[in-house]
Amino acid sequence: MALARLVERIERTLYVHYEDSFVYFFEPNFEALPPELLIKLFQYLNPSDRSAAALVCRSWYDAFRYIEFQRAVRLHIHDIEFVDNGHPLNKLMTSFRYFTDVRITKVVFGNKSEFWSEFGDGIEELTFDNCVIWKHKLVSILKYMPRLRRLHVLNCPDLFKAWKLIENTTVTWNLIMPELRHLSLARNNRFQDFHFDQLVQLAPRLDSLDVSECFSSIEARQRVLMLNHILEFVRTTCDRLRHLFLAGTPIDNVFLRGLADIRALSLRSLALMVCEKIPTNEPGIIDLLRAQTGLIHLDLSKSLALNDYALIQISRSIPQLETLILNRCWMITDYGITAIKSLVRLRHIDLTNCERITDAGLVGGLFTHNRRNVRKLYLGLLTNMSDAALTKVSFEFCDLVVLDLGGCSNSINDLSIQYIFYHMTKLQELNLDCCAKISDAGITGVNLEEKAFAIWDIELSFSIADLIGLRSLKLSGCYKITDYSFERCFNFKELKEISLARLLQISDYGIERLALGCPSLEVVDFSECRTITDRCIEIITKCEPRLTTLKLQNCTQITDKAIRHIVENCRVLRVLNIRGCINISSYAEKKLSAVKSLRYLHGTTPEVI
Repeated sequence: MALARLVERIERTLYVHYEDSFVYFFEPNFEALPPELLIKLFQYLNPSDRSAAALVCRSWYDAFRYIEFQRAVRLHIHDIEFVDNGHPLNKLMTSFRYFTDVRITKVVFGNKSEFWSEFGDGIEELTFDNCVIWKHKLVSILKYMPRLRRLHVLNCPDLFKAWKLIENTTVTWNLIMPELRHLSLARNNRFQDFHFDQLVQLAPRLDSLDVSECFSSIEARQRVLMLNHILEFVRTTCDRLRHLFLAGTPIDNVFLRGLADIRALSLRSLALMVCEKIPTNEPGIIDLLRAQTGLIHLDLSKSLALNDYALIQISRSIPQLETLILNRCWMITDYGITAIKSLVRLRHIDLTNCERITDAGLVGGLFTHNRRNVRKLYLGLLTNMSDAALTKVSFEFCDLVVLDLGGCSNSINDLSIQYIFYHMTKLQELNLDCCAKISDAGITGVNLEEKAFAIWDIELSFSIADLIGLRSLKLSGCYKITDYSFERCFNFKELKEISLARLLQISDYGIERLALGCPSLEVVDFSECRTITDRCIEIITKCEPRLTTLKLQNCTQITDKAIRHIVENCRVLRVLNIRGCINISSYAEKKLSAVKSLRYLHGTTPEVI
């Protein structure tokens, strides 16, 4: 909406042209721009901005319907009765849009719906998450999707409970989906071998399989049988399988040993969790890493048994690696992390919560080569990292787009944050949660005890305002920040998400400056801010027309008046959290039913929830 108003303002501007002593006044006709040019311009916008721009005129809307832009939009249907004459299907059935990505969560499927025959032909990705669905309903839905490329069946226990083996001899399963490439059965604990077989038979060209977070709550014997069955599938499809995801699924050395022995297997993406201690004799994970030399993406999150030797093997055997995720790999030390200096193609590095890593490992592993290719860097909860190492990070990773420093309270201070603002001007996402040493001086660059650069009588300081492309900012727990920072620096036209939880020195004046300077906010978190009042809620709801998520948990000063402002001003609000708001009555909470877009309400009254 903010973008639409800006364009309207531009269109009404009169431009002056001087030629041969004549003065010509004219208005630009932006709606007459060629479609090819509009599409090129729209590529610089994120999906929510494109949606806002599509409201300007018909030609802009037609550009918004370009197929590549539609692939970035997801239709999410949550917790409804899936019937054609109910909301929202009755509106969708009359729409002339199409959707390539559809996600269904917490839906009970009943009677036949014409939705799938109407939109199925354009759907390329379909997700069922925590739905009550049966085999015959799944088949009746999938048959309308000849172009489906990715299918996710997540946490749907009822599907597999009702799907009996005896049915397979009487019910014909002759559905073939030639375009299906990716199948995900993540977070399902109860599917059995015949379920798995029939689902993979849908896709004769399947090259990606996800069974993450499966088999954690079943007997060890049944888990071993299922893992062996999956291993046999990998063995028979090794010529085409390129992506395998087992993150969060408990696997043992025998499984890893079997996977490493499949010589024809050549993966591009691999995610797994190493649970057992790596044996010294025939270690499966080491042999697997030696064999998969073509990996581009490697996720070893929560691998508590992963050690330095495995990381050294990764560095020696997988030179093409671009994504390395080692979140919560507690056994890794400086010795192992130093080895990744040879991985010069890395674009995504995640070392979150690797608590044994210190400055020596970071300097030896991350800072010894040109890291201009890295775009995402996650260093959250590295409690042994100092401010000197963080300063080195800002020098080496100048082209970062995402930087996560959440929980690094020892290394983030007013001076070290200055170097981030100076060197990392391309940042779009910045996480500074719980960095309690940061104050207004560090955010604004004013009244610093020590300047970032000082040569003779020249002193330079920097501010967060230098990050002009910022889209997500998390400052939860930075309790020293006050209204002064919002007044002086917060003018981010592209900022979509901001987290200000547990900020204790902000008032309605600071919130007003924030709302006026950041007109595109969609997600706002004020949880546990004791100074947030009804006036703050009024300002945010009036100034942020694209607000979709508002978190007010334990904001004890807001009252029923804040609920009235939300009902009057919010048109697209989907998530609202007012738990712990003790001055909001149950009567006012019931009035939130007037917000038709609201999907998730975390309230104080159980019956309302």
